Amino acid sequence: MKVSYFSWLRLKTGTAAEEIQLPEDCRTLSELVTHLTGRHPALGEIADARGAMRFTVNRRYVEGTHVLSATDEVGLFPPVTGG
Repeated sequence: MKVSYFSWLRLKTGTAAEEIQLPEDCRTLSELVTHLTGRHPALGEIADARGAMRFTVNRRYVEGTHVLSATDEVGLFPPVTGG
């Protein structure tokens, strides 16, 4: 599975993208994000802000309840602010 980090999430994780094996205990996108915070602790503070991050799976916006497969491409987007 390919996981891509966009905008300043790249700085928080130290990478733009990575290939990972989908862990057996990760069925949904929310479970994957929890797993990824173990790999990238700085990601945890953003992930804990309910509804702050946006996600894509295979280039379509989805919610955290989306069920994943091992061949999906996941995109993580940080919250956006304006003013």
